[in-house]
Amino acid sequence: MDGSMETVDPCHAEAAWRGARERLLNAFLRETGLDVPVEGELHIPLPATNRVLLVRVRYLSASGGHQFADDMLLRDDNGVTGPVGNADFLDALLSEVAARSGLSDAEARRKELAEQVQGSVSHTARYLAGAASAPQPAPDEKVSTRYAEQHVLTGHPFHPTPKSAEGFDETDLGRYSPELGASFIPHQLALAGELVLQRRITDTSWVPDEVRGHVPDGFVPLPAHPWQVRYLLAQPAVRELVRQGGLVPLGPLGPAVYPTSSVRTVCAPAFPTSWKLPLHVRITNFFRTNPVEHLRRAGDASALIARLLPGWSCAGFEVLLESGFRTIDPDTTSADLSAEFGVLYRDNPFHSNGQSPRVLAALLEEGSRGEPPELVRCAWEAGDVVEWLRHYLRISLLPLLGVFAADGVSFEAHVQNSLLCTEDGWPVRFWVRDLEGVSVSRDRIPARAGDSAPVRDSPVCYDDAEAWLRLRYHAITNQLGHVVRILGRHTGIGEKPLWRVARAEVAACGAAGDYGGELLGAATLPAKANLLSRFSGRGERPLYVDVPNPLREE
Repeated sequence: MDGSMETVDPCHAEAAWRGARERLLNAFLRETGLDVPVEGELHIPLPATNRVLLVRVRYLSASGGHQFADDMLLRDDNGVTGPVGNADFLDALLSEVAARSGLSDAEARRKELAEQVQGSVSHTARYLAGAASAPQPAPDEKVSTRYAEQHVLTGHPFHPTPKSAEGFDETDLGRYSPELGASFIPHQLALAGELVLQRRITDTSWVPDEVRGHVPDGFVPLPAHPWQVRYLLAQPAVRELVRQGGLVPLGPLGPAVYPTSSVRTVCAPAFPTSWKLPLHVRITNFFRTNPVEHLRRAGDASALIARLLPGWSCAGFEVLLESGFRTIDPDTTSADLSAEFGVLYRDNPFHSNGQSPRVLAALLEEGSRGEPPELVRCAWEAGDVVEWLRHYLRISLLPLLGVFAADGVSFEAHVQNSLLCTEDGWPVRFWVRDLEGVSVSRDRIPARAGDSAPVRDSPVCYDDAEAWLRLRYHAITNQLGHVVRILGRHTGIGEKPLWRVARAEVAACGAAGDYGGELLGAATLPAKANLLSRFSGRGERPLYVDVPNPLREE
């Protein structure tokens, strides 16, 4: 167990492990195709290692997010059955994954992933403890955008390491983790104009007034995460760039920012731009730098959507545009170094429009003892859970399907990229963000895109089937599946009636075209195989598996 767990209250440590066991089991069951037919005792065969896990299913979910009893048993290869602790459970499950993988370095990968799981659990325990000891916020603060962004405490329900942050030590966690309420002043780097690669898409201001007077003539400012500056200035190539005068570290400047749920995207609430910063820290799957290909992908997506957005008649559906990017031109340094400097600039209309959207991932988080999430309280406040879901679908899934059917734009609308505004509990506005995840069907870009249409070999362009797969995973398997699971479990309605509501809404949505019919008739939906992808090092090119489609016509 990670040493930092020793300073955390045992109840929070056990809550973190309980969540980890549930995530690992659900990911394993989903990715190996093992069926969970009923609530009650479940035998999970581990044939590659000749063992069996015995667990009791407390809640059976149509979308695979089952709940399990705390007590688990392990039957070994000698037929002996006994209780299994956290470490032995983790070893049993990952040993099975390793044995099935057939990789020559499977044992080394098993040890590495086990350490990463333990690190993620340790962080989660610290976040739960911090949230429990923090002062209760005032009512207006509790519903704020920042509060939600910084209270995604446990993370992705089907990921083995949702709270990994390899590269942060314990002090860094306190300084920079959104889950611990972090706030800091970003550093500024002055970059010689001849070294700059940038693209402007909207005219939103990028540079706070407090920064402008500190930038030397002929240079442009580039915001940077304090941790990243420390990392960069330890690199010989960067020190040489400073020595030659092409890069001038200006130190901390400008308004304080808070890190959002992604850790490396930061927001100054009163400024019209947020910044997606590079951070050489492994968060979940991979190091969060910004290669030029990723910046161009986001830029091409934003330029296209800015042109198309006025023609989308989707009341309540909104998109946060990326206003551009800036980095060191890789032709003057290297692609790797450029990725360590690249900044994506994102519009922040909430600084002045009076809205306080909340990230959906936070609204879906249960308390450490199973307390109902904020989303359930919203539905209770509205007074009609079924009607609440209809309102939600009409500003989220239905516009996402309609936009894809009309213009071939597929949004990566998973729960951390989705923001929700509510009034009296009712969902009234749904925002999608992070356009780096957009996929555009290269054969269906509309003529009205004009000069904003990406070229066919742009990194944002995909075959139609791939763009459709990505939309179904992010918007339905990931997002809607989580919403229905939480509402069904905590309101007592159950998931099946809510899936029937969703099915009826899609069937009545003419804007979805043939894609709506295909969706309702398909036996399966795609799901990311996060456990297997994480084990095999495929974070950027994840594996997918098929899961039963709860939307299928009965």
